[in-house]
Amino acid sequence: MEHYSRRGVIGSVLFHVLILLLLIFFGLKTIPQEEEGVLVNLGNVQTGLGETEPPKAAAKPTPSEPKVSPPPPLVKEEPAPKAEETVKTQDFDEAPEVKSAEQKKKEKEEKLKKQREDEARKKREEEERRIKEKADRKAKAEAQAKRQAELERQQKIEAERKKQEEQQRIADEARSKVGSAFGKSNSNSTSEGEAGGQGNQGYVTGDANSKNRTGSGLGNSGSGFSLTGRSLVGSLPQPGYSIQEEGIIVVQVTVDKYGKVVAAEYQLKGSTTQNSTLKKAAIEAAKKARFNSDPNATAFQKGTITYHFELN
Repeated sequence: MEHYSRRGVIGSVLFHVLILLLLIFFGLKTIPQEEEGVLVNLGNVQTGLGETEPPKAAAKPTPSEPKVSPPPPLVKEEPAPKAEETVKTQDFDEAPEVKSAEQKKKEKEEKLKKQREDEARKKREEEERRIKEKADRKAKAEAQAKRQAELERQQKIEAERKKQEEQQRIADEARSKVGSAFGKSNSNSTSEGEAGGQGNQGYVTGDANSKNRTGSGLGNSGSGFSLTGRSLVGSLPQPGYSIQEEGIIVVQVTVDKYGKVVAAEYQLKGSTTQNSTLKKAAIEAAKKARFNSDPNATAFQKGTITYHFELN
């Protein structure tokens, strides 16, 4: 009994081993894994219409690998007839060419018009600028002439004022010092003259030794001198002149101890004119003057000789 059981076990094992080998080599295949994704409706085309599922068709054999068909041959496009192409080109381009020419003509005319307007405007502006500059120059010249005339008038007024002040100063100075400047040093008199009043009758530029108390105050011949402690030898030389001018010329003289005039020059102080002819005549006349000799005097002594020129 045990003998049959052992055979049965061995036979069963061998049978199952054989079955397993057959399955391994011939029966077992890898089950393809289904693709993951969204579940779609059953169908066999990508187009369709309606809500009802059509009846199931007969099972189709397992499709084999798709057969790649060669691409269709390229069809060479034949060019369009030249005549038709030419006609189309002419119909399309002719109108823009005519329009462009008209536009260019119009633009050229507008440009010329604008250029003429600009030139006319610039010409007007230039003319207005010249007129304005001319008016400004005229106004400036008139204002300058007016200022110059006013300046000259003010200068004349100032010169006249200074002249009057100088004459007044000389008169005041002479009145305050008349006793010592023109009087005699050993005289105690406070009044001198023949008019019957008080004071020293005469003229501030006169000579203390002169007895003439009327006239211009410059002596009998219209002249006078001032040289302390000295006196004239003879008469005072008179200048020669032939012009119709008047005024006072004061000449500063330098006299040596022998009474000779060694230098003479025009002195502005006390003079009322700067006429070159009168100045020259006065200087030449002053150089001819002679004063008394004084051995005790300084080597050189300064004084003045005054000439009063009058119209003939």
